[in-house]
Amino acid sequence: HVYEGVPKDDDDDAIIKRSWLMAALDAHQALGLDIAGHRRIGFDIADSGIDKCALIYAHGPLASWADLWKAGEDELLKSCTRAHGAARERQASITYDSIGVGAAAGAKFNEINAASPTAPRVSHSKFNAGGAVYRPDALYMPGTKNRDMFSNIKAQAWWGVADRLRATFNAVRNGAQVKPEDMLILDSAMPHLSHLMDELCTPKRDYDKAGRVMVESKKDLAKREVPSPNLADALVMAYAPGAGPMKINPDALRRA
Repeated sequence: HVYEGVPKDDDDDAIIKRSWLMAALDAHQALGLDIAGHRRIGFDIADSGIDKCALIYAHGPLASWADLWKAGEDELLKSCTRAHGAARERQASITYDSIGVGAAAGAKFNEINAASPTAPRVSHSKFNAGGAVYRPDALYMPGTKNRDMFSNIKAQAWWGVADRLRATFNAVRNGAQVKPEDMLILDSAMPHLSHLMDELCTPKRDYDKAGRVMVESKKDLAKREVPSPNLADALVMAYAPGAGPMKINPDALRRA
């Protein structure tokens, strides 16, 4: 995959460069960082055919664990139970794919929480890849608002992961001063790591009719005989903008 020192996947069309991923491996050790932050799991839910369910666990900037399995459309409760158990074990929230089969996942998580009222409750939130961008009027970069840059929240989330990985690359390779909360680091001991890295640097950038960026669709990936990037989508959901669980102030709730 390397030609004259440049990784093959470092092309202008790729959203994420393989060299960024290589620099992100155990970057917390190279930079001497203490890992802290929100604990969350991204859950990509299989729809049909050869599609698979995938989980990625992240603690702050560090993604350190993955799970991948085959499940049918009629096995949603079983898959949600598996994801819920992983989240409860790691004291993490879940951000899940709410399109198609995943539309009912929230109800399943609520059932599982209700079945064990004395156990810690797992918070969960939806991710609709085709949904509107998060904070549309905020600036993505000087002169460009989020709504003018991204076609949907899927593109915004993928670019967010790319920005984090680029920042990590610059910190590790170029000595740039980067806040840990702006990074994304990959644990070299993560299960399915090679599979995840291949998926992350495969989708290419695309554009809608308004010139806003998009992620290469699954249909277009299939035309290139590339399967759905389940692990990569799970990682993107773990770091999706606005993916944290809603927090309610008890005093404000009583006043309401």
